[in-house]
Amino acid sequence: MENKLFRREELSTIGIVLIGAISSVISYRTGNFFIFFLFPLALTAFLREIKAAWAAGIFAIALNIIVSLWFYMYRSADLFLLQWNALYYTAMVVIFSWINTPMSVSLGNIQFFGDVSGRMVIGAVFCTLIFIPALLFMIHDPVLRLFVLEQLETFSSTGASIPDQEEFISGMVYYGLRGGILFSSLVFWWINRQFALIISRFFRQDIANLEGRRFLIFQVPPAFIWIFSLSLGIVLLGRISLFEILEITGWNILVISAILFFVQGSAVLLHLMLKIPPLPRILICLGMVFMLFRPGANIAILGLLVILGIAENWVPFRKPK
Repeated sequence: MENKLFRREELSTIGIVLIGAISSVISYRTGNFFIFFLFPLALTAFLREIKAAWAAGIFAIALNIIVSLWFYMYRSADLFLLQWNALYYTAMVVIFSWINTPMSVSLGNIQFFGDVSGRMVIGAVFCTLIFIPALLFMIHDPVLRLFVLEQLETFSSTGASIPDQEEFISGMVYYGLRGGILFSSLVFWWINRQFALIISRFFRQDIANLEGRRFLIFQVPPAFIWIFSLSLGIVLLGRISLFEILEITGWNILVISAILFFVQGSAVLLHLMLKIPPLPRILICLGMVFMLFRPGANIAILGLLVILGIAENWVPFRKPK
């Protein structure tokens, strides 16, 4: 009886791994669902063990390479674009699988880089290092530039064309180098991970509760306030000296620091809101959601959350009384 149950569980895991991998590749290859191509892999990680999560990721990478080869052999697709396509998918899947698998790294008393948020930051740095050459190459390669514009046209919900392509590409490269890759990678991973967490609540409430507790106690190492301050100086120095590499480095460090303090500020806000009655809490949440869709007000809210996260270095908002 136990062998039958074990075999049934094993077959169920294999099925989830296959469905997760195939769904990921289909989403990646279908423009309208591109933003969710990591969601099936995150859901697999939450529903099953570490080995299943990595198995789904490896199988998805292999399947995507096979699909790329098919496009090259039978659809005469551009080999260079297929190579970048496979590289992007492989890098995102490997890093995302690593983010979703438990790990504990100790740096003295700092456990931060063993946390999910720490792994996301490390992964975003690797993505930046991997894809900066693609952005620089895009400026000079008409094939890659045209491909990017076609993809943006496909993903556009309105279907409207981009009026000034050259200006758009230049802006994309400029902001991409200055923290854009970091920011977009982190947001992309967060959206897929949160969506998977919402669905996993129906199957594994323990995982969702654990993630909620982790968020509530999230805290950036105190030394990051000096890194944040130093990055501002690096950006200013880079602009004054016209040393672009220095400026780009400063912006990327600044974006990392600001995002981490934003997460900490959000955790502080949630901690404080849990202390007030449900009705005022709901009204405050609705008000904040409404303000996030108002230009100017949304930037102010995000900035205030960053400041709130920084302020906790001196004001112990979450210290038990």
